Amino acid sequence: MAIAKMKKLTLMAEQQNKEPLLRSIQEMQSVEVISLTDVLEEELLEQFETTDSYKESADLQTKIQDIEHALSYINQYVPQPGMIENLKTKRDVLSLNELEDHVNKTDVDGLIEQVNSKEQKLNQLEEQKKALQEEETFLRKWRGLKFLPEEVKGLKLLNVHIGTVDNEHTPMLTAGLDELSTVYYEEIYGRSEESAYLIILPKESEQAFSELVTELSFRELKYTYDLLPEDALYSNLNTQKSLREEERTIKNEMKQWKPDAKDLELAEEYYYNIGQREVAKDLVLNSEHLFLASGWIEADKVEALKQKLINELGEDGIVVMTDDVKMNEYDQVPIVLHNNSIISPFEMITEMFSLPKYNEVDPTPLMFPFFLVFFGMIGADLGYGLLLGVATFVGLKFFNLEGSTHRFVKFLHILSYPTMAFGLFFGSFFGISLPFNVLSLQDDVISVMILSVAIGVVQLIFGLVMNGIIKGRQGQKASSYIDGYAWAMMLIGLVIYVLASMVYSVPLVAQIGLGLTLINVIGIVVISTISSKNKGLGFGLGLYNLYGVTGYVGDIVSYTRLMALGVASANIAMAFNLIVGFLPPLFRFTIGVVLIIALQAMNIALSFLSAYVHSSRLQYVEFFGKFFEGGGKPLTPLKTLEKHIWLKKN
Repeated sequence: MAIAKMKKLTLMAEQQNKEPLLRSIQEMQSVEVISLTDVLEEELLEQFETTDSYKESADLQTKIQDIEHALSYINQYVPQPGMIENLKTKRDVLSLNELEDHVNKTDVDGLIEQVNSKEQKLNQLEEQKKALQEEETFLRKWRGLKFLPEEVKGLKLLNVHIGTVDNEHTPMLTAGLDELSTVYYEEIYGRSEESAYLIILPKESEQAFSELVTELSFRELKYTYDLLPEDALYSNLNTQKSLREEERTIKNEMKQWKPDAKDLELAEEYYYNIGQREVAKDLVLNSEHLFLASGWIEADKVEALKQKLINELGEDGIVVMTDDVKMNEYDQVPIVLHNNSIISPFEMITEMFSLPKYNEVDPTPLMFPFFLVFFGMIGADLGYGLLLGVATFVGLKFFNLEGSTHRFVKFLHILSYPTMAFGLFFGSFFGISLPFNVLSLQDDVISVMILSVAIGVVQLIFGLVMNGIIKGRQGQKASSYIDGYAWAMMLIGLVIYVLASMVYSVPLVAQIGLGLTLINVIGIVVISTISSKNKGLGFGLGLYNLYGVTGYVGDIVSYTRLMALGVASANIAMAFNLIVGFLPPLFRFTIGVVLIIALQAMNIALSFLSAYVHSSRLQYVEFFGKFFEGGGKPLTPLKTLEKHIWLKKN
């Protein structure tokens, strides 16, 4: 239960073995490759040079993007498994050799071209359909026109006009046409925004007509079809039907491309892996015949790496050198946390705050018991805990949850137990008071608040003691006392004083507690003065340090949120039960059942969200701030993608 011990790794081999070496490292997924240009002496650097694989990386990135686009497009049509089926399905497990053999036998470029061809065809069909739909709208409006406009052009005595006018101008148009007594007109169609008219008039009336329609924005029909609107519409609809059938045929064909989608998934894995190796090559130093690579690796994996490289390259084909982490490298060394299977899901809480630096401690196991208690006190319902426990157990047992999803579900499953325990402690089952309890969230609010504060004080003291231990190990003796042990003993003294004077009435013990507090108050000032070169400044810093007592008061008060949120959750659940209980029997066992399920589900979600957020906040602000700085970075090894498959571990 600690930060994994790391080693700095240096590898030297012949140029011809660069690709096999990086491939072996990638398959092991344990080595973070780093640049050597900042750590080697200039004399040695003069014998080596770095390479620039920008073009190769850019080409690979383009290839990956093409594969991702093709895969995304296929997946729109290939039937996808449902959520339940997807959760039950396990990924394929392949070795790096099996992956590469499969992709090398696949015409990836041909698959991409095949998908692009279908995409282009479907896009063309979609554009044709849109154009035909617009045409259909036009023809449907004019289907009442029973002759072609071309047929009435060139008449000797008459002019024929066909066009539309906005409805707001329609009365003025008809009134003006009525004034021209020799004009015949009829409405072809009327819509909400416009109307269409057929207008026949003698040629001598054309001038008057032109003056009239110019003011009214009359729009002449531009008819470009050889068929009557009714016949053109029939042809249009048949063409649309043919296009839909062609589109359906293509999509049905693509639904059968599941094997092709699988090939593209493996191709994405393959080319990503190559791309990562190309990036690593830019960090390697090269001479004419040799190359040097460096990186970080967990100490307990060094021998396995050596054996793998020897098996791959031969004992004479590789030189492996390891160095212990130096003090000046503590800020650069990547961090790997090692905890048992119960505590490891809680590493996500630490990671959201910050990983520790190499010379710090992993706060996860220290925070673990307190997080359980805090979450349990806020959830504090036997029914809620049982529901969470059963749901997460089913998920872990019967579904193939992987990676971060598995870790989070296991995290929630572990938290279901303290929720059930505190549900029994407070006697609450879905807001119903059980006949037995230690404390009641309705009747013993003050006692619950005292319990919350007491647990908080214990955590604060523990954090301060850890501060003293850590700084003592780092050789900061004065700081370990001033910032850690002294404040811990002051809090212990105050707790003894409060208990002995206000609860048990033992004056002697109360005086001992007060004395312990005062001794450490003086100790902070004295040690600050002695440890400082400038005694006056040290004395002032000691006094200023004592001002931090106001911060501890705020920290202690923060723990009352455990009581407040627990009481709120329990009382909301009880209120929901009362609301449904007031319904008449007929509604209570019909609508009431649905209502109580919905209301309790909402309260469960709010309770667990509050428990998660506020338990985390108490760790980050009140607990971690006492001994933990953070700032570490995670190990980022040269590894495979593992987006669609898992890599087989040798």
